[in-house]
Amino acid sequence: MSKLPQAGPVTPLAKKKLFDGLAPWQVVLSLLPLGLLFIGGAIGGGLGALGMVVNVKIAKAQLPTAGKVAAMLGVGLAVVVVFLVVAGLLSNAVNG
Repeated sequence: MSKLPQAGPVTPLAKKKLFDGLAPWQVVLSLLPLGLLFIGGAIGGGLGALGMVVNVKIAKAQLPTAGKVAAMLGVGLAVVVVFLVVAGLLSNAVNG
């Protein structure tokens, strides 16, 4: 029977923080879609979280600053439009 190999000390995995390496304005624009949480509850929070993740990916992309700002604001606007459409559809379905 063979022996099990000896394992060395276990080191914890390095955790990468979501906002590491972002400028303050990028963090603000990334968090902007989360404002839907206060307006739309769980649906708004879910859409806002999705928008935040997309904005962080945009902020970390190799784009010019003006392009990042425009894309991040566009994501915020798109999230609001999707929320309004979903809210309208749900309202219509409930109220008939």
